[in-house]
Amino acid sequence: MDTTSIITFLRSVTDLSEKFIQALEESLHQEFYKPHQIIHAAGQTESRLSFIETGFARNYFYDQNGQEHTVKFWAPGNIIFSCEGYYKVSSYYYTEIMEESKLITLTYSELHDLNTKYAEISALIKALLLKFQYQEFQRQILISLPNEDRYRLLRKDNKTLFQKAPSRMIASYLNMSRETLARLIAKH
Repeated sequence: MDTTSIITFLRSVTDLSEKFIQALEESLHQEFYKPHQIIHAAGQTESRLSFIETGFARNYFYDQNGQEHTVKFWAPGNIIFSCEGYYKVSSYYYTEIMEESKLITLTYSELHDLNTKYAEISALIKALLLKFQYQEFQRQILISLPNEDRYRLLRKDNKTLFQKAPSRMIASYLNMSRETLARLIAKH
């Protein structure tokens, strides 16, 4: 298994010792998924983090009325990391693979084992948590904007999203109706 992409990503976060890289590579797994596979369902405890080498995925939940709400998209080079999974707590979200995908995974139990042996893990986890906190903050800012500004900002920052995800999911992510999104797409 070629781990170059995930090691390069992790090295961009913090310095990594060769001993750590060797131990990490021994713990990594490669997984392949077809479109529309659910790799995690709400109510379950997530067991692993995943680096998207190729493909596309999303997180979503159902509200009390049965309406689906997309809350996150992941593209190649992103890590699917769940605080709930890391702390062994059930999640509210479903994680769906949107297109044929190749993931490099590490179980949270293996991550905990590595954490007892290598200081790099603490730095990596802290950096990932800060990154995800920042992404959530950015999403809250996005949602607070008027519809047209939301659309323009998402389109500017995520051009491929509009090629990979159906409009109903993008509208859900932007917290607007499909009709509103369709009008904005037609206008721009």
